[in-house]
Amino acid sequence: MITSQLLACRAVLLLCVLKASSQDTFLAAVYEHAVILPSTTLEPVSREEALRLMNRNLDVMERAIASAAKQGAHIIVTPEDGIYGWNFNRATLYPYLEDIPDPQVNWIPCNNPNRFGHTPVQERLSCLAKDNFIYVVANMGDKKRCNGSDPQCPSDGWYQYNTNVVFDSQGKLVARYHKICTLLKCKRADLRTCGHSVETASTRFDMFSLSGTFGTQYVFPEVLLSEIKLAPGEFQVSSDGRLMSLKPTSGPVLTVTLFGRLYEKDQALNASSDLTAQTLSILAAVSACILCSLYW
Repeated sequence: MITSQLLACRAVLLLCVLKASSQDTFLAAVYEHAVILPSTTLEPVSREEALRLMNRNLDVMERAIASAAKQGAHIIVTPEDGIYGWNFNRATLYPYLEDIPDPQVNWIPCNNPNRFGHTPVQERLSCLAKDNFIYVVANMGDKKRCNGSDPQCPSDGWYQYNTNVVFDSQGKLVARYHKICTLLKCKRADLRTCGHSVETASTRFDMFSLSGTFGTQYVFPEVLLSEIKLAPGEFQVSSDGRLMSLKPTSGPVLTVTLFGRLYEKDQALNASSDLTAQTLSILAAVSACILCSLYW
């Protein structure tokens, strides 16, 4: 994952978690799975073949969502690229995209799947949220028609957006986030991701506690307040790896994050060169919970 993706994911996670329940405390789950990848990303596949691949990954998500709900989670954040994978170009990615409407349309895809065309992925995510009575955050691709009057309109007439969506516990689409403005390229899809960066927040926490399971001993904490301000002296990392607040935060909280650094993934440029500084930042896979007491 690149940094902009992580920032967007973290921002969406925090903003959505805060709305997940009217209760003073809530339980959140974050998980990763080994994504089932398409056999080829060099040539376009049919929409039917794309749906078969996406449904295989959604089958995995279904088990995780059901498990989280049974353990009392109010919201679950599913993996980045977890529905169809990566290493696409514009043409090969297109069969995997759906038109995701503005959440203001007040739509429950599980109840009315054809209201905005053929949207089987949104329908299934909506039903998973509704059937398990849990908020679901998922990453998928959005497409939006454009025309020649837009000088930035791609030649095929479609914008492609790397998008996070949120469905509430009734299955309603309540959030759609087009990722931070960047053009993704590393053999990845050229996704025009023109959303807005999130730099301010309005919610303060009495306390927070974040823990995760990592495949590395090098785990680094980060707490950012509104307007991307650091919070020195306001948190600590316990001996068991938990990131905990020491007191009510001095300002609204933007993000609370644990990063894992896989140094062994660094690659040598050549036999005599230093190792590259290619960072793989991993969003914490929360094994226990995020227990937050908040006030508005």
